[in-house]
Amino acid sequence: MGHVIFDAFADPTWRDIDDEWIRGEIPTSERARRQFALVSAREPEFLRLIDQHAVDPAFPALVFDLRKHGIPAQVVSDGFDAYVKPMLVRAGLSDLPFQSNRLYFQNGSIKLEFPHERPGHDPRGGWKAGPVQSLQAQGWSVAYAGDGMSDWAAARAADLLFARSQLANRCKQDRIPYHAFDDMRDVHHWVRAHLLPAGKST
Repeated sequence: MGHVIFDAFADPTWRDIDDEWIRGEIPTSERARRQFALVSAREPEFLRLIDQHAVDPAFPALVFDLRKHGIPAQVVSDGFDAYVKPMLVRAGLSDLPFQSNRLYFQNGSIKLEFPHERPGHDPRGGWKAGPVQSLQAQGWSVAYAGDGMSDWAAARAADLLFARSQLANRCKQDRIPYHAFDDMRDVHHWVRAHLLPAGKST
């Protein structure tokens, strides 16, 4: 969603900043602050853009199927609550737990907060491994689906991995086992075929 916002409201130099982050040269906090400094949108037009986008249409069915079988699901995003939360609400997932960075408007200016970022983490969303490891400490085996470099630390920690795009390329490079997917429908099909009791999924 960040790329959508910057394409709509920022000058093209935001992509140069993105390249620095992809190479691991700057953390998410610096990347986002520099990129959002280029954004010219006011709050109403910012929110209108967010309202035009939705989660993967197959994602709610996956979550509902998991819940039916007592399997918890959550979202971890190196993006921002300002768009993660409304997109989940529109998908009928207002009660789905999520962790993300924070974005809000104050006196017409965008303010950013990064409550999860810590020194020593991979600067590209390394904190996202924490929720995976927390569930594992409770006795769960954790499946994780991701597509970007902010998913790298979590991907290495997960017991079962679904990957595409940049994340899949990095997994190939480092020989990390994963299941390829194009959208959440692929993930749902795999889960129904291999994890859920036969004949009992939605």
